Amino acid sequence: MNVLKVEHKNTKSIEAIDPLTIDCQCSGNFRCLSEDQKNRILIIEDNRNLAEVVAMIFEDDENVEVADNGSIGLSKVSSTHFDVIIADIEMPVMNGIEFFYQALKIYPNIRERMVFCSGSSKESHQRFIQKYCLRYLSKPYDLEELRGIVYEIISEASP
Repeated sequence: MNVLKVEHKNTKSIEAIDPLTIDCQCSGNFRCLSEDQKNRILIIEDNRNLAEVVAMIFEDDENVEVADNGSIGLSKVSSTHFDVIIADIEMPVMNGIEFFYQALKIYPNIRERMVFCSGSSKESHQRFIQKYCLRYLSKPYDLEELRGIVYEIISEASP
């Protein structure tokens, strides 16, 4: 039987029978989660470099998937539950607004789990965000602000 002793500056120490169950959040708190207990985050972004950077800030703590456009994102939400969906608005094939309307048919409460990010200042996009009271970050955005919004969504959904 392997025992892992983990020490952290904010705790004295903890011991775990199974070292694979220890998952350290960036906040310094420890959670004992198996892979299937982690929250699922979907990033829908056509800029692959940006999508990879965003995925990196969550991949140690959460299960993260990436879709290059709204159509691929819709396919993923049709078959898998995601706790949070981060979506660009302007994308080829299917944009974020089209994705939202299609996903809303599948999951009527998806609004609470969405974060939109865009560099667009189109008035129609702003009206869409306001109409549905959606969370929105303007590009370029602060990654820590995005992280805070994502964990706010997760904590609101927790029992």
